[in-house]
Amino acid sequence: MILLTGATGYLGTLVLARLLEDPEGPQVVCPVRAPDAEAARERMDAVLERVWCDPGGDRRARVLPIAADITTGLGHPALRQVTHLLHCAAAVTFDQSLADARAINVGGTRAVLDLAARAPRLERLVHVSTAYVAGRHEGPFRETDLDVGQAFRNTYERTKFEAEQLVAAHAADGLPIAVARPSIVMGEAGTGWTTSFNVLYPPLRAYRRGLLREAAAAPDGLLDIVTGDYVADGLLALLQAPHADGAYHLVAGAGALTVHEVGDLAADAFDRPAVELSSVPRTDGDDDDVFAPYFDVACRFDDRRARGLLAAAGVAPTSAAREFGTLMRYADASLWGKRRPVRETVAALAA
Repeated sequence: MILLTGATGYLGTLVLARLLEDPEGPQVVCPVRAPDAEAARERMDAVLERVWCDPGGDRRARVLPIAADITTGLGHPALRQVTHLLHCAAAVTFDQSLADARAINVGGTRAVLDLAARAPRLERLVHVSTAYVAGRHEGPFRETDLDVGQAFRNTYERTKFEAEQLVAAHAADGLPIAVARPSIVMGEAGTGWTTSFNVLYPPLRAYRRGLLREAAAAPDGLLDIVTGDYVADGLLALLQAPHADGAYHLVAGAGALTVHEVGDLAADAFDRPAVELSSVPRTDGDDDDVFAPYFDVACRFDDRRARGLLAAAGVAPTSAAREFGTLMRYADASLWGKRRPVRETVAALAA
């Protein structure tokens, strides 16, 4: 039995879809923020209906949603049967107050770790962090690195860093824990399907609308973009790896793009003049300031541990440059998140 937190989010949904697509797969317990069991089931049904036109009774039966707030602890008889735990739940709002971000990203992680310590059958826990625990560090950032004296751009980065410190302490006490650190996650390769339009999507949308003609950005700043399928497949590979421990970067690594390269890709995708990179941004009403700090990143993520482990499972990153047009076509087709196409339908059309 697998416990999956954050199943209603983008990465959690992709992982859940993969688990349920396997007819021999396990039962999945999903804590859902809801007032009662009925409301939790309704929320989970809505997630399944974003993946499949008809989820079917078997898929519904293999998901056990429980009404719970992970920041206040988890308790349910089924949890004693959990063998694998994947912690995807997080607050990813970059302008959230430090107290609110800590309540979810640190408090939620603490509750999951406490549960893991009490789970008698637990074989593996995978904690989803972010490569941007590196903060404003410049130069290589290794998978064995955590505290390198870095400053942080926002409360998201800071609280994910603090959560990793908690995880490291529990790992030292003997819990079987691996940490996954994705970079900038966009839509799935081949279709572009996503339910999350953050980080790069808002400035790209402003550019698409002709509202972003100049941007404060370093042309050689690194944008480490990965597609959602690579991260979801990587998470499951880590969950199933019997000896995975420490941190693994689910990133483009040496394949990271520069701001200038992404600008050229966007110009080709939308047939518009490329954004002028300058010290004075002009967005004509579209506020992308919360994402602006990611346009001068001087840190490159080393992912040798992850590539070595994932290669054995047949998992490898897809070129973001090759998929960029697909990602932008899906963004346009879904009105940048206003429409919600069913994943199964989008995949069929792409095929």
